[in-house]
Amino acid sequence: MMRLIHRSLWIVVALAVPALASADDLSNQNLLLCTAVTAMHCHDDGECVIDIPANLNIPQFLQVNLKDKVLSTTKASGQNRSTPIRNLVREGGQIFLQGLEGGRAFSFVIDEESGSLSVGVAADGRVVSVFGACTPLAQER
Repeated sequence: MMRLIHRSLWIVVALAVPALASADDLSNQNLLLCTAVTAMHCHDDGECVIDIPANLNIPQFLQVNLKDKVLSTTKASGQNRSTPIRNLVREGGQIFLQGLEGGRAFSFVIDEESGSLSVGVAADGRVVSVFGACTPLAQER
């Protein structure tokens, strides 16, 4: 079982690499648009499944408003979901976000230079890991 999980983690990392190469510099940006590329769902019994983000109820695009400390789905998604960011730190070229919503704790790490995105969402007995990319979001005029 551990061999399967270890191999699965390498697959997730390999799938995320193309997204990282095309990301934009996020230094000094406060509005971001992020997309999930790969996701893995694990249960406390040791079973882990790699799946496409949509099958795990992960939105295709997520708006990150660092100024107002809010994560939200895009208007086009029709989902109208948002959650506050409780902790936000920019340090060492990375953006760290944390929060709580619906019995789940989430942590985001966004690299400002490459735009690479790593997310962990934990709930009782299960964890979802997501890899993706972020880009600056143009402000509406």
